[in-house]
Amino acid sequence: MHIPSEMLSTPVCSVSVAVAIAGVVTAAVSLFKRRAAAPSAFKFALVSAVVFGVQMLNYPIFSGISGHLIGGVFAAAMLGVPAGVLALALVLTIQTFLFADGGVMMLGANVLNMAVIGAGFGGWLRAKLIQRGLGAHWSTGIAAAVSVELAVLVLAVQLVASGQATLPAISLLVAVHAVLAVVEGFATALLVNVCAFDGVRRTAKSGYAVLSGLLIACLALAPFASAFPDAFEWAMDRFSLLPGAPEFVHAPFADYAVSGVGNEMVSVFLAAIVGVLVVSGLGYVLMLPVREKSRG
Repeated sequence: MHIPSEMLSTPVCSVSVAVAIAGVVTAAVSLFKRRAAAPSAFKFALVSAVVFGVQMLNYPIFSGISGHLIGGVFAAAMLGVPAGVLALALVLTIQTFLFADGGVMMLGANVLNMAVIGAGFGGWLRAKLIQRGLGAHWSTGIAAAVSVELAVLVLAVQLVASGQATLPAISLLVAVHAVLAVVEGFATALLVNVCAFDGVRRTAKSGYAVLSGLLIACLALAPFASAFPDAFEWAMDRFSLLPGAPEFVHAPFADYAVSGVGNEMVSVFLAAIVGVLVVSGLGYVLMLPVREKSRG
């Protein structure tokens, strides 16, 4: 769902950036206000790295289409909604500038769609469903699925406002992502059930072990991810709507590859390691002030 360069018009990019910044700032302020309940820097770093990892795992759907998890509700469930939004925003920023995954000018729209809506609204919806008595597993799955479809609907509005899509293209985009929404719902419910820890059912130590195991699995599977275009690219390409502009040309690991490494699978594996190290390192540093302030 990462929007490529020059896909959206300047006015739409500007509005998306403004809304995305407002959402991220709101999440940061909320996190500081409730910093006693904020996740540890290590947990934030580890969950952010896992989100980066699962987003690398494109899986085939049908007719040469692939998809990947967004991980917004997963992050919100593991870290709390405010920290979940910040985790997704961090991952998307790193993906753009290090791996050319999404256009630089489109970053605001990508953060809005996948961080603010995916983790923010999705996490909020999950909490509301649980409060109303729906089981945690069902709440997680439904919220994750709804967050994907809502993000796609907002993306559709952005495309139409930019004059970059027709009704048939939007219909196809929404229909294809309905499949991804179902996968996101089931996968998120499963991952949260396996990885969540509260000190009662699963201790922090065992919880971190599970998350670490999941991260290692993501790294091991990254070279085997589907090479098919993702659902967004496929749908837009069917109507010749994909722009020909290059992504961020200065990205050192564009297309998740390490230059100079001849073996493609090894190259992807090394790029995945770089991404995990950068995301986890920055995540740890960014969360430290919150935790230090909490102890103060």
